[in-house]
Amino acid sequence: AVVLDETCFHAQGGGQPADTGTLTRAGGGAAWAVRMVKKDGEGVVRHDGEPGGPAPDFGAGDTVSLAVDEPPRRYNARVHSAGHLIDVAMTQAGSTLRPTKGYHFTPGAYVEYEGKLEASEREALLPKLQAAMDELIARAVPSTVQTVDATALGDYCSPNTIPSDPALWGKGWVRV
Repeated sequence: AVVLDETCFHAQGGGQPADTGTLTRAGGGAAWAVRMVKKDGEGVVRHDGEPGGPAPDFGAGDTVSLAVDEPPRRYNARVHSAGHLIDVAMTQAGSTLRPTKGYHFTPGAYVEYEGKLEASEREALLPKLQAAMDELIARAVPSTVQTVDATALGDYCSPNTIPSDPALWGKGWVRV
């Protein structure tokens, strides 16, 4: 695995696949394929190559150029954003269910909610949810990413999307 002091690669996590791409020693050299990116328990991001593949032709202290495979990154970002859009639509449709998990791998992406709906409530929610999704999509609101103080999440996020336990919000600055 390769550890860098900074990276633009998205590590697998948050229900979303890792970026793929290449690392190349500045000034030239063979591109080294990155096939998995993970963040360990201490927050160290590790870039892994092809299993059994060649070692990179750069080492500690070398400057490298990073290139993320753009089509999969854009696709994964869209699938991830769709999960957030579903959360907004659920709130607009009057649901008080709290999202607990997003799985943004395809096929099979989903958002899981805590709580229970009776069959009649589900039947009533579906057309409201569809109408809210249609309205949100028609508005074409641009997606933005902001870094905010964790204590200010309520200013940026729908109330039912913020964990009730502040310990789960993260500490310091978080991305929303």
